[in-house]
Amino acid sequence: MTPLRWGVLGATARIGSRVVPALHRTPGNVVVAVASRPGRQAAAAEVARPFGARVHDGYDALLADPGVDAVYVALPNTQHVPWTLRALGAGKHVLVEKPMALSEVDCVRVERAAADLVVMEAYMYRFHPQQRRAAELLASGEIGELRVVRSAFAYPTAPEGNIRFDPALGGGATWDVGCYAFDVPLWAFDAEPRSVRARFHTRGVDLSAVATLDFGDGRSAVLDYGLDYGPRATYEFQGTRGSISVRNAWTRPDEEGLITVVTLDGVRDEVVPAADAYEHQAAAFAEAVRDGVTPLVSPAHSARTARVGEALARSA
Repeated sequence: MTPLRWGVLGATARIGSRVVPALHRTPGNVVVAVASRPGRQAAAAEVARPFGARVHDGYDALLADPGVDAVYVALPNTQHVPWTLRALGAGKHVLVEKPMALSEVDCVRVERAAADLVVMEAYMYRFHPQQRRAAELLASGEIGELRVVRSAFAYPTAPEGNIRFDPALGGGATWDVGCYAFDVPLWAFDAEPRSVRARFHTRGVDLSAVATLDFGDGRSAVLDYGLDYGPRATYEFQGTRGSISVRNAWTRPDEEGLITVVTLDGVRDEVVPAADAYEHQAAAFAEAVRDGVTPLVSPAHSARTARVGEALARSA
């Protein structure tokens, strides 16, 4: 199998330090190039050294590299759309960190630009065996008809030097941890809500939020997320005959998953072996490129998630 050759924009970002090594060690993928912004070439060289990757002076130079098949975009939120579009225009497949875009309109722009290229928003947890098992249990009908989804993702973090607290860079809890929290009910119900209600705690950016989503026919979601409390990382499916709870929804690579199923027949815990979600994501992306198929997290799904994020902000 010819490996997918990756170039990285934003390799020195914190998220890049987790994703890039996982890309390189996953069969079917190899990191061959990284690019730096002005003044960061030494730091980019440090990232590139373990992989023997080339270091380009500037992002455009990497996009012009004929030895790069796919680009991972780990830049600040407001830079996701411009550089995704430029990468697609250069004929590269793109894995872009979430959020793909801060609006539905921009997600549609990306989808149209992709043509026959693969572009995917990096919701890594969707590829973890724990999440896939939770989805299997939900689809099995063991807990009956899904009625309520509860989802929470929060961790306290300091604002000093942190782009999450910069409104000019698309900061705030909604587009950092919140989009995970409301992505869960969207795929669980496989629908978008008819209406949303949200309250934000704001100081420059939205620091935390509590929200409800109405999916109609007695179906709803209740969620909270934040950058100023926690840690919290859980979701629950409440059905007409029981519930499925995922206690550590966004696991570390060395952390076992734990799913609890509660029905009138009793309580059952299922342990999911530790796994690296980023490796599973990389393998799935390479498979989508190789087979020419729409990835699990499609641009249409990304547009739906962006619509909800925009609606929550309007409501707040």
